Amino acid sequence: MDNKEIQINCMETIRNSYLIGFALVNFIIFGFYMFIYFVAGVKGQIPMYMWVYLLASLLLWLLLYLQEKGVILNDYNKNNYKKRLISYYLINLLAGYNIPFLVSSAYVFYFSGSRADAFTYWLIIAGLIVLSAIGLFIFCDGEFGVINGEVSTIKKWMGLVMILIPAISLFYLSMIVPVDSEENRTIWVGIIFLFCIHVLVARSYFYLGLLRSVIKESDIQL
Repeated sequence: MDNKEIQINCMETIRNSYLIGFALVNFIIFGFYMFIYFVAGVKGQIPMYMWVYLLASLLLWLLLYLQEKGVILNDYNKNNYKKRLISYYLINLLAGYNIPFLVSSAYVFYFSGSRADAFTYWLIIAGLIVLSAIGLFIFCDGEFGVINGEVSTIKKWMGLVMILIPAISLFYLSMIVPVDSEENRTIWVGIIFLFCIHVLVARSYFYLGLLRSVIKESDIQL
């Protein structure tokens, strides 16, 4: 495989991140949301922010699907490949990490109409997932040299700590949040999905580091 083929393979792998397989779980999750709403019942009235979030989740899934199927953003070349990479990662990261957030948010969905602190818990969950995603990037930069091509043990350990602390914090949060009937289990499941998404995103960071290395050696050949 020559350098041009490697570069194309890297771009294609980043674009087709395989996140869509997990994103399809969104439909199962949405079914669970509907079960909560229509069968189990929720307390109070679901606030507007939650409905807007669910709609945004569907739009993110659609964008990810269209990107991976090559319907949108499939025309990259040596002049626009950086913009395309930004677009790919913007969609991949938002749609990817929304999956564990959507799972964990089922707890908030149930209590959002009856507890004033539900929104606070929602923001805490979001913040911890974002922190974990940042930690993964730092870890992968230290491992694969994503930014400047240099590996760093310090970055790897720093990133690993930033990955683990949010996971531990999410587990702790699931133990202390108010529950009626084990609704906190959705947060546990969200932690599992978070690490699954980490694996796929780390894979794309590996190919980004490889792409950067090949371009540095042989210039852009897309």
